Amino acid sequence: MNTKFKITSLLIAASLTLAACGNDNNEETTNQSESKQTETTESTSDNKSENDNSSNENSNNASSNEGDELDMASFSKSIEDAIDEAKSRFDGQLTDIGVSKENNQYVYKIELESDTEEYEVSLDVNDLSVVKEETEAEDDDDDNKYFNYSDLVKVEDAIQTAKDNVNGKVKEWSTDFDDGNLYYEIEIVQDNGNDVDVKVDAYTGDFVESDD
Repeated sequence: MNTKFKITSLLIAASLTLAACGNDNNEETTNQSESKQTETTESTSDNKSENDNSSNENSNNASSNEGDELDMASFSKSIEDAIDEAKSRFDGQLTDIGVSKENNQYVYKIELESDTEEYEVSLDVNDLSVVKEETEAEDDDDDNKYFNYSDLVKVEDAIQTAKDNVNGKVKEWSTDFDDGNLYYEIEIVQDNGNDVDVKVDAYTGDFVESDD
């Protein structure tokens, strides 16, 4: 009888030991699972934080770009290149040129005229791709004047003259006929937010006037 009792006791002890080992394994598995979940959560949180920071940086860069000054030296293509490209697309005489922003990008704006049609094109300042293009019937009531850019003072020199007379950042420019005279009209934004239009004689390069 004692022998049976001992055997029974040993079996019970072995069962308890196996149960304890099973519980330990379950606890380890649970702990490992919880640890992985924690690591995943932390990784997701870190990635989200990086994405948020990246979005903020891009937003800040966009804001700073909006306040940048027009710098023609930074353009890959010159105004002469833009005029040649426009003339390759339309056979006409030059009536207006300029630089402005369209869809938050700088473009060359070239206007040409033939006997029957008026042509206007906006070209990307870096690759001369067409941003906008329009052709319409020539209006006989318009007494348009023509010019050759090679006869004018270079626009870069006209911009420098404007900046010598008015403090601020150049925003855009264009040519304009007024009373038979051709001018560069250069828009400058001052530190106080005021927009000032500066006129420079397109043939002599002389400062003419500023108007805010």
